[in-house]
Amino acid sequence: MGVSVTILVITISLHLIAFVLAIGAERRRSTAKVVPDEYDEKTYCRYGTDASTAYGLTAFGLLLISQTVVNGVTKCLCFGRGMMGGGSTTCAVFFFIFSW
Repeated sequence: MGVSVTILVITISLHLIAFVLAIGAERRRSTAKVVPDEYDEKTYCRYGTDASTAYGLTAFGLLLISQTVVNGVTKCLCFGRGMMGGGSTTCAVFFFIFSW
């Protein structure tokens, strides 16, 4: 029971941190300003720094780590002999890929 509670706390923590990073990514979306070109009479858009990409990729990485921890503990898919070949393994792999 102690291992499962620890894994549950780790998984929930990773999901919560990923959620906070996803909200931060949404709030830090890049904005553009129309800037006149110094050589002719045209204008172009200048975008600010894009911190939202780093936040989003970090959130994705944390969710991937969480899925790996859960699959490793339950010995599902590639991490052991928890599921033998057949229709159930194919179904599990399909829904794992589909969930992402």
